[in-house]
Amino acid sequence: MELRLVLKNAAALSVASVLSKVITAVVGIAVTRYLGPEIYGEYSSALAFVSTFILFADFGLSNYMVQEGSRDEKVLPLFLGNTLLFKVLTSLALYLLMLGLMFPAGYNQSIRSMVMVLGLASALNALDASVYNYFQAKQQMYVAAIYQFLSTFLIGALTILVVLTQGTVVMITAAQLVTAVLISLSLYAHLRRQLRLEFDLSRLLGMLRQGLPYGMAVIFLFVYFQIDMFMLSLMKPPIEVGVYSAAYRLIAVLLFIPGILTSVIYPILFQLGVESKEKHRGTIEKIFKVLSAVGIPGSVLIFVLADPLLTWLYNGRFPASIPILMLLSWFFAFECLSFSLGDVLTTTDRQWTRAKIQGGAALLNIGINLYAIPRYGIYGASVATLITELYVFIAFYWVVRRYVYKVQVWRQLPVIILASFIMGLIAHLFRGLHPLISASLAGAVYLIILIGLDNDFQRIGGYILRQLTSRLRSRS
Repeated sequence: MELRLVLKNAAALSVASVLSKVITAVVGIAVTRYLGPEIYGEYSSALAFVSTFILFADFGLSNYMVQEGSRDEKVLPLFLGNTLLFKVLTSLALYLLMLGLMFPAGYNQSIRSMVMVLGLASALNALDASVYNYFQAKQQMYVAAIYQFLSTFLIGALTILVVLTQGTVVMITAAQLVTAVLISLSLYAHLRRQLRLEFDLSRLLGMLRQGLPYGMAVIFLFVYFQIDMFMLSLMKPPIEVGVYSAAYRLIAVLLFIPGILTSVIYPILFQLGVESKEKHRGTIEKIFKVLSAVGIPGSVLIFVLADPLLTWLYNGRFPASIPILMLLSWFFAFECLSFSLGDVLTTTDRQWTRAKIQGGAALLNIGINLYAIPRYGIYGASVATLITELYVFIAFYWVVRRYVYKVQVWRQLPVIILASFIMGLIAHLFRGLHPLISASLAGAVYLIILIGLDNDFQRIGGYILRQLTSRLRSRS
């Protein structure tokens, strides 16, 4: 693969993802402040309900398409055609199932109305996701990034319009449906110019069998990421769901960071998994180090500044979310630590092993939530999330070390932990200032320590400095 293409994909994904996440965060905060804990809880309940069902639309076909398409592009017209056909049928069946089960779930009329709208939007988004996977297999992630950014921008603009005109919460969900329709039509027009879809139902069963490990992994991933929200919506009143969701979604926004890096190099890792185990291991260790340098200090900052941060973001309307955010802040660190180790299994044809680990995590998460939510409410759900993610990290690490290669990760952490600890002290010292100011001061100290003590980050810092200096000179 040409370095220029990798850099082009990385730049496009990075810029689009950062802009999209900024828009998503700003719009999400505006919606949360506007709706308040109870109505926001209804909105979160509807989202959790729909998201749980739409998971079963794909069965791993899209990820399997990326794996095979990155190795041989000739299979993509058939794989994409079969995948879209299958997802149309499953999405329709799942939507009807949503409509039937939302009544025994005990949801009120407002939540049921949102389920009807969000169900349609989610079905279209599921189809769009397969097209984005097609672009990923073609090494055209920049095309997917453009469409994903447009989707986020349209949702953001329409949602802000609803907030400014003081519309209802159902109108906010309608903004997502309108956007999904427009993006789906645009993607359809784009695909018609680029390829002719092929269909072969006799191949579909084999694709499902090969894609099932990916599908199970995605389902299990969702369960230990978001099943707590769904279970809370069934066991607790909407106001508690809103309090929990207000904290959780701030952490969820940050998860794009490990996602960007791994999605860009995903096809490369598949190739290295076949060609060179040593190069594969070296790449994984570097990714682990970079993600650790983001996740650990990020969690420390959120933990220390949870009170002033939430008070500022939500205008003091969600004080009950502060201790929940302090607990969930460590989820980001655990996720960054486990992300690259999970990709070792996926990119070395050990999808079933990863699926088994995530299946165990899903069962563990459900079991803890069934015990903890009725007794401890949103605090129990928070602890269940942390225990589950810690289990995933330990399991990934043990399996990789025992069955793949002797990955060296612990030696990457001492300097990062030291710098993060000092950063936390600085943030605590200046927590009386605006949270952005205290976070910036603490972050600057962290970077100085990290670059000063670690050779790898010295090289990264030097490279960035040279690039900035070069651009400034060229402009002058």
